[in-house]
Amino acid sequence: MVQSNDRFSSLPINSQFRLENSTQGNNQRFLRFPLNGKVNGLLPLADLRGVIQVALTEILPVPQVAEFLLGIMNWRGEAIWILDLAGLLGATHWCRRESVRNSGMAMLVQVQNQTVGLLVEQVNTIEVHDPQERLEISTSMLPGRLGSFLQGYFVDSQGSPLMLLDTQVVIQALQPL
Repeated sequence: MVQSNDRFSSLPINSQFRLENSTQGNNQRFLRFPLNGKVNGLLPLADLRGVIQVALTEILPVPQVAEFLLGIMNWRGEAIWILDLAGLLGATHWCRRESVRNSGMAMLVQVQNQTVGLLVEQVNTIEVHDPQERLEISTSMLPGRLGSFLQGYFVDSQGSPLMLLDTQVVIQALQPL
């Protein structure tokens, strides 16, 4: 079910995305999304409050904050920060990309009593992975800034890495606010 509002639509994650793997044992569910054209990321579903579509015109810029903070927006009567996830991880800022998109998907995570939206271009599927199959990231694999925001990675059926986002470390980047 998709709930509509005049500003954005909220996607209930439990019914909109197909499961790619079966659930067995100690497996956990993750939301898959592209970090860039070649690498996909995973966000633990346990950390996710919801996913919403966001138009850039709905984000109110806030002066003198970190560049990866796009601004705040109203979500269900609550002011939430919208963070450019790729920008935080060291990629080109959302507004400086060659093909700037006017909207994206915000993965909403709860930070104590505040909701924060992690803006990405799209979300793909919900997948199930065994946490014991998670691989460690070596310092030579990725630039230091990116590696510090990840818990490790899984390998998908095509042999591509799926980078596991460490939600707590991402949230710590907001602490000076």
